[in-house]
Amino acid sequence: MKIQYSRLISDLYGGLLPNEILKTKTEELKATCSQCLQVPHYDPSLKCCTFHPFLPNYLVGQILLDEKKNPTFITQILKHKISNRFFVLPLGIVAPLKFQVELFEMKEKKFGKAHDWLCPYYDKIKNRCGIWQNRGSVCTSFYCESSKNKSGQNYWKKSLDYLSAIEMGLAEEALVRLDFSPRQVSDQLEYFNKKSLTAKEKKSDKIDLRTFNKIWNGVSDVEAFYVKTLEVVKGLKRQDVKNLMGEHGQALSRELTQAGEIWKS
Repeated sequence: MKIQYSRLISDLYGGLLPNEILKTKTEELKATCSQCLQVPHYDPSLKCCTFHPFLPNYLVGQILLDEKKNPTFITQILKHKISNRFFVLPLGIVAPLKFQVELFEMKEKKFGKAHDWLCPYYDKIKNRCGIWQNRGSVCTSFYCESSKNKSGQNYWKKSLDYLSAIEMGLAEEALVRLDFSPRQVSDQLEYFNKKSLTAKEKKSDKIDLRTFNKIWNGVSDVEAFYVKTLEVVKGLKRQDVKNLMGEHGQALSRELTQAGEIWKS
């Protein structure tokens, strides 16, 4: 059965993304999360979830809000990260810097095999994603193989390009509307996609308190702030998103729509 793209992403995007993208119907028969295609190359208890995803601020807010109604282990993980400053930024929660460098170098070939690389949001008891409804762009768009072969892989690559841009665009827009300056927003980007570490960064697994306070611009309640970013995003309209994404966003949207035509054939 073919599934609409809107069912593969967070419900938050339902009123924000173009209908032609949301209504695209896909069907992947080869790569599924329930039956990992890469086993026995990957550990069946890990699958391809040996990854620490970026969670944009508004998705963190959504998860925290959902967890207040139905608390799970995810609540404790997010609270632990926040209270310990484990690379918790106004833009969202990023992977530990050491992990980013290891992933880039991939020296130990840990992907799919190393338990210390398992996603912190993975539900070990149910052997599945613990934040499925609000997972980020990388996890949404990753398929090791596609029923449509190369053209299908191209579709998921275009999906990643588009959703990644949407994530960052919405996260940045939320900060601007919550009184962060463009400079304060851009200063956080140094915590993304690290390829090497300074001597100081090698010794720490968290942001130091002084830097943390500066980055957070006087915010005292981080959890409440993330919920505020969610409220900002929920208040946006489809035209608002189109405007803030600009020409680059429109180009990515067209490319994804065109790539999606393969599922009709």
